[in-house]
Amino acid sequence: MERQSTQTPDFTLLFESVMNSGGNICLHDYSGNTESNVRIAVDDSEFSYRTQKEFPSIVADIIDLAVAIHAADRLISQSLRQQQTKIHIVLPIRHPEILNQSSFQNKLSSFLEWATGSRWIFEFSKRVDLGRFVEQQPLLASSDPYIDEVVLWSGGLDALAGLYTHLKENRQISFMLFGTGSNDNAYARQKQIFQALLPSFPNRLNLCRVPIRFSESNLHIKNKIPRARGVVFTLLGAACTYLMGQKVLYLYENGIGAINLPYRKSAVGLDHSRSVHPLTLLRVSDLMSEIMGEEFRVRNPFLFWTKAEMCQQLSEDARHDLPPLTKSCDSPHRKQPIQCGYCSSCILRKQALAASQIEDRTHYIVPHGIRPVGDIRLHRQNMLAQVSTLKRLLNYSEDAIPRWESLTRRFPDLDDIVDRTHGMESLTPPEMRKNLIRLYQTYVLEWDAVEPQISRAFLSQVIDQPASQDFQMAIQ
Repeated sequence: MERQSTQTPDFTLLFESVMNSGGNICLHDYSGNTESNVRIAVDDSEFSYRTQKEFPSIVADIIDLAVAIHAADRLISQSLRQQQTKIHIVLPIRHPEILNQSSFQNKLSSFLEWATGSRWIFEFSKRVDLGRFVEQQPLLASSDPYIDEVVLWSGGLDALAGLYTHLKENRQISFMLFGTGSNDNAYARQKQIFQALLPSFPNRLNLCRVPIRFSESNLHIKNKIPRARGVVFTLLGAACTYLMGQKVLYLYENGIGAINLPYRKSAVGLDHSRSVHPLTLLRVSDLMSEIMGEEFRVRNPFLFWTKAEMCQQLSEDARHDLPPLTKSCDSPHRKQPIQCGYCSSCILRKQALAASQIEDRTHYIVPHGIRPVGDIRLHRQNMLAQVSTLKRLLNYSEDAIPRWESLTRRFPDLDDIVDRTHGMESLTPPEMRKNLIRLYQTYVLEWDAVEPQISRAFLSQVIDQPASQDFQMAIQ
């Protein structure tokens, strides 16, 4: 096919119509001068149960867009250290006159570059195939009970802790939990946690999943560092939210993980995920508002909470049985134990459960499995170095203004977060700065209380390993 003259891409993904039964993707790799074909399908049949009588065609386009982004993110192998990848997507949709508008294109490309580090070029053509089954069939049943909030449901500890907290705080609200992805284990986990909660909260929880499946992709090595998962999850969650008659999509993530400050001065951009970063939520909110022609918001009500604070209600109710059902690991293994126990997400999980006084019944490779090859201490060392840095910066002064200035000299992104999102949080800039200072103060205090307990798990498996150069860099 003819490539765009203004910007030569590294890859082009030429899509057939996205269907329930599968549609073809022709993947052109210009750097390797290769061409291959993969099929992809989306099962959105569970959207038959909704509150909106009609299935808006623009919502179907949002689903197609999410599928296309997911495909590119998984099929195009990338490295954190390589030059910026240019991705060209050609996708047939129902409303190219809307998605091809320059204002939407600019927002979409800028948003994806922010989230993934790649350059994205979209070309939307007119879809000629009939819509998927859910678009054509009549409404099967309205949501019963009425849905008050639609929430992203990942199967992680934050999603569980946030939902449990809201269920306990307001006993009248009902929830639609929305999940997606292409991993059978994740789907099983989402359902298992959902079912474990049902006896305690009858008639208040509903579960909806929209799986995306590849076929004929065995020749493709999947990208091991997908960066658009949060984007895809949020776009599909937004579609679910509209179909449930709502205008706000909720996700539950602790502020430490959402903002995800770099551990080292040398860490930039892709070194840290931006899936649920406050600026990501702002950008996707603006994107969805434009495509739908009305205000839409994605909100994280736990932005100013630590993970341990989110787990407090579980602790008070002694629900030690629920956290082991969740997964937090960045690099899950196929065999038991699944969670590694030494990546930053696993360590933050251990810290939160310890600080909230929840018995951690999770089986991790460290310390329960066979000791892995390599230095398992790096993430813990980097996290402790960051805690030490935060403590020093926060102790700079007792006054809020110089304390904030000290913090933002080292982490200037915090100023940008306040400037651009304080309105979305319904706060003044001084109020938001105060909340962020309290967040990091609490986090430091939690680490001070539980660090010896967390470190003991590593000592039995680490023998005579010299401190790594990366740790020395982390404390610079």
